[in-house]
Amino acid sequence: RLLFSIDASCFSGHDVEMEQPVFEGRPGKLPHWASNLEENVDKKLLIILRDGRKLIGWLRTFDQFANLLVEHVVERHIIFEEKVYADIYLGTMLIRGENVCLFGEVDPDRQDGLREAPLAYVLAKEAQNEASDGKKGMDLFADAEP
Repeated sequence: RLLFSIDASCFSGHDVEMEQPVFEGRPGKLPHWASNLEENVDKKLLIILRDGRKLIGWLRTFDQFANLLVEHVVERHIIFEEKVYADIYLGTMLIRGENVCLFGEVDPDRQDGLREAPLAYVLAKEAQNEASDGKKGMDLFADAEP
């Protein structure tokens, strides 16, 4: 589906001025891209942020900038090697749209193969994995000459 139309004069080498902002062409309606968000209001979502955090919560509303108001949010920490996770309850959050990398509906009927583990255990394992990843990264440059 096309999000916009292009006037033939765009290809003729003439400058074309936009008379109205894109959103004003549809008074009282959401921008085209927002339909996906609108379909997910009042649904449980998994939201992955730019910094890698994984949040799960109920989308309540959003605005024209794709800022999301999400309730009953938990930050999910997963140890993939062991197929375990732990959640940290965060409550209600307003998530800035530019920080959202990916989101999708959580299917409550689907088993994901993960089992819940104590938070302290999962956080300790994450820290251990990050430390070992950091050492591996340093070893890559240990033999490099300046």
